[in-house]
Amino acid sequence: MERNKIINNKVLYTVPIIFIIIIIIRITYVYNDTKQKEFEFAKNEAEVLNSYVMTHRNYYQKFFIDKSIPLNDKTLAALPAFSAYPISEIFSKNNPLNIEVGTVSNRARNPNNMVDESELEAVTYFENNSDKMEYFSGKSEEFYQYGYALKIEQKCLVCHGKKEDAPKFIRDRYSNAYDYKLGEIRGIISIKLPKDILHEYFFKGFINSIIYDLILLFGLFGFIIYLLRKSKNINEFLENEVTAKTNELSSRNSFLNSYIQALDKSAALTKTDPDGIIIYANDKFLQDTGYKKIEVIGKSHKIIKHPDTPDELFVNMWKTIGSKKTWNGIIKGLTKDRKIFISKTTIVPVLDEDGNILEFIAPRTDITELVTNKEKIKHTLVTDSLTSFPNRQKLIDDIKSNKDKDIHIALLNIDSFKDINDFYGHDVADKVLVKLAHKLNQLFDDGIVYKLPSDEYGLSVINNTDKENFINSVKNIIKNINKTKFEVENHSIYITLSCGIASNTNAIMVKADMALQIAKDDKKHIVIYDDSLDISKKITENIQGVALLKEAIEGNNIVPHFQPIFNIHTKKIEKYECLARITQNNGYVIAPIKFLDIALKSKLYSQITRNILTKSFDFFKDKDYEFSINLSIEDIINKHTEKFIIDSLESFNNPSKVVFEILESEKIDNYDELKSFIKKVKKYGCKIAIDDFGSGYSNFAHILELNVDYIKIDASLVKYIATDENSRKITQTIINFAKNLDLKTIAEFVEDKKSLDILEDMGADYIQGYYIGKPSETLNSEV
Repeated sequence: MERNKIINNKVLYTVPIIFIIIIIIRITYVYNDTKQKEFEFAKNEAEVLNSYVMTHRNYYQKFFIDKSIPLNDKTLAALPAFSAYPISEIFSKNNPLNIEVGTVSNRARNPNNMVDESELEAVTYFENNSDKMEYFSGKSEEFYQYGYALKIEQKCLVCHGKKEDAPKFIRDRYSNAYDYKLGEIRGIISIKLPKDILHEYFFKGFINSIIYDLILLFGLFGFIIYLLRKSKNINEFLENEVTAKTNELSSRNSFLNSYIQALDKSAALTKTDPDGIIIYANDKFLQDTGYKKIEVIGKSHKIIKHPDTPDELFVNMWKTIGSKKTWNGIIKGLTKDRKIFISKTTIVPVLDEDGNILEFIAPRTDITELVTNKEKIKHTLVTDSLTSFPNRQKLIDDIKSNKDKDIHIALLNIDSFKDINDFYGHDVADKVLVKLAHKLNQLFDDGIVYKLPSDEYGLSVINNTDKENFINSVKNIIKNINKTKFEVENHSIYITLSCGIASNTNAIMVKADMALQIAKDDKKHIVIYDDSLDISKKITENIQGVALLKEAIEGNNIVPHFQPIFNIHTKKIEKYECLARITQNNGYVIAPIKFLDIALKSKLYSQITRNILTKSFDFFKDKDYEFSINLSIEDIINKHTEKFIIDSLESFNNPSKVVFEILESEKIDNYDELKSFIKKVKKYGCKIAIDDFGSGYSNFAHILELNVDYIKIDASLVKYIATDENSRKITQTIINFAKNLDLKTIAEFVEDKKSLDILEDMGADYIQGYYIGKPSETLNSEV
């Protein structure tokens, strides 16, 4: 501390000396800078004025040279040689800077035009420097001297060359204005700029600048003295801060080292120089690619590039990291033994203190198995598990992707198939379904056979035949099937089919199904859809449904029922799903399957959503449970509904307890709107669940993009998990997929303990279903 005091005293003595030196340097610099600015200003002013004078001379000379003005006693005074003097006299007396302008010579015939001492220096300068045209000097204490050389030009020799060649008027008036040589100095334009007026202007600014600088420096001096006197406390404070920060950095460094070790062991990692040459590769990268370190160091990543990878991906990547931004993407590569691997890659530019790129760090996570499983799941989702034929979802996808082509659809249904089930049993009935699928495929050469849910099949032809040929082909198939005896386990079984056909129309599946239903109702083998089909019954049902909905909304009879969600790990009910119900005045409860489709078609769906949201928020405002509310894509793209949701979250006391369940369906055309909505509600701490995952459309790629928290496994998978191996495989894949993304899974439709035990073994997080509890107007927290 004593040493610091001695240092402070030395500094206190040194600071005034330093400031005096700074003041002297500053004054000297400003003075010289002011003189230089004055000199440059004077020179620029003289050059501008000279340009004007020369323009005037040349302009009027031209009139005499091209004889626009005749040369005689009356016009003689207009010659620049004559007019320059009076004009310069008038200008010199009237300009505010007292600038003197004249045309002078060292051998002038008119005494008024004779050079003075300063002007003679300019003339001498031009005589010694024949290539120069301008002269500027500040030697005189009274003025700045500017000179512009007036040299003999070709046009001057018209009057001042040989006497015998001069105009008669000139020869008669002058006896010795001849024999000038081309380029000879005839005189100069002389411009004198008084220094006193310029000094007054420029040095006034110099004085003001010095005063301001002194005030600033003295203020700074006082402030530094103040800081030095307080330095003791500051030093002590800084020493304590340094110690604390050192300890903190040491702790962080220890954590960072642990993080780096964890990253190095869990992810493939490379570092490259700014040109993309690998300078480091960790063991995980070498293990994943099969290369040795000596084989990759000094090489680019082209050694693992897969030929299928589009060049645009790498162009975009280099554009991103070249602009010092982080790039994220999925890259397909090849190992040393040419096996495909797929990695989720992040490339981070590392910058130096000046912002220049030092290197790129690229951690990679191997997602090959995940992508492979995704493809398998995708195939499973469009394939019927019983027959291995394309399913209903595949038919919908095919129609969607060929909407601009001619499409013919036939939907076939086995008549009284329930009787086969009841009489022969499910095993025999399932084998009949398989045999029928193969028989249809054998008979139908023109298109594709699809196995639809239950006992339905689909036949489709795209751009391959006309409508009449298709109808005749289907009629022949049905006749053949009606005559076929299916041999299954020593049973001979005959079946008949009902069929609905639709061609080249919007909503072709709906219309084909409408034709099928009419065929079944009217006991016909084939009904072909056209606009004349009687659909009054369906219209009547819709009208009645809309009336029921409006009455429920007006009477405030749409109420939430709460179904418990059980945490498999804690063995407790921790969440509830809020489900819409209509409670009629007689106490009868109507499930949503009866009214949701009608609500969507009649544009009343948003009112149901608002009603359920308001009542659920009010119900759970004083309860410590997480609760979920179902939203359709119609709710999300409806700006009024979205605003209602945001306003409700603003006023709710604990929005972090809210979960929004979103059904990912084929109706989603623009995922940007969905991502925007999720981002907005996430700001309030809300969670997001994807509902009915695995129902046939779920898009794994989009799940990777959406910031979700839960995946709800569809009831169609969970329902048969205890009896169907494919259901178990798909469910296990979804659970593994979710775990890899740190997402929680909720299995719906759990109706027995066996299903619960299977799901627990698979690693599911939550279950929901009648085994845990039915939807109720009150909370059931006991299992």
